[in-house]
Amino acid sequence: MWGERSPREQWMLGVMFALLAVVVLWLGIVRPLGAAQRSAHEALGAATDRNAAIRAKVKLMKSLPRGPAATSRGAPLDQFVGQSAGEAGLTLERAQGQGADRMDIAIAAVRPIALMTWLAGLEAQGVRVETMSARPSPTAGSVSVQAVLVRGAAQ
Repeated sequence: MWGERSPREQWMLGVMFALLAVVVLWLGIVRPLGAAQRSAHEALGAATDRNAAIRAKVKLMKSLPRGPAATSRGAPLDQFVGQSAGEAGLTLERAQGQGADRMDIAIAAVRPIALMTWLAGLEAQGVRVETMSARPSPTAGSVSVQAVLVRGAAQ
């Protein structure tokens, strides 16, 4: 079929196929890769901002005094922590007392900044985190947390 075409038609078809290849490369490869790169850059920026905010909250928590505060002394620990979580807008999935001054908690999904702010408030009231485990939760931007809280100064 190519041989049946005149040289002028062959030249025009060649230019058409070359232009078609350029358009396919541009729309099929270059633009999608550019959009993916921009999306990844924006996600990195958001993750960097979240990381900086969490590091600032951790630094704040470390700077709080470790001694017990008088305001949390009067109420039982499980009641105090439950009330504090409710005021912070958090839902405790599990809250089990392990004696008078120790309890185990679990939160299904919480934003890291809200969690760190709440824990900083508890530390200011004399309740410290003894152990904590946080994993990404199915909800975007949230973590699932299990922690043991203790009232009193660090050992």
